[in-house]
Amino acid sequence: MCNDVFFSELDDLDLSILGKKGYTYDTYFPETADMAEFIYNAYNNGMDIICQCEYGQSRSAGTAAAIMEHFYKSGIWIFADYDRFPNQVVFHKVYDALENYKKNNS
Repeated sequence: MCNDVFFSELDDLDLSILGKKGYTYDTYFPETADMAEFIYNAYNNGMDIICQCEYGQSRSAGTAAAIMEHFYKSGIWIFADYDRFPNQVVFHKVYDALENYKKNNS
């Protein structure tokens, strides 16, 4: 894997299922701080950011929506697209990590 790819193995889970799978909100998707740093590095270097999960609908859409919302305040359009099913937990985890990264590195 090259330096321009961030890989995370992540189950596509809803908030109501996390506990049944042994997760809490805090323990689910622990890589988000590292992902936020990766996203900021790509963004600051003028690189395109492509989000892709196995099916290209939920986790990737949630991640893309978080990135769009954080940088451009336009992530809602991904939730409004009926071809996508953004994972809301992924959205919040990535969005929160981006906000924290900005706050701690500005």
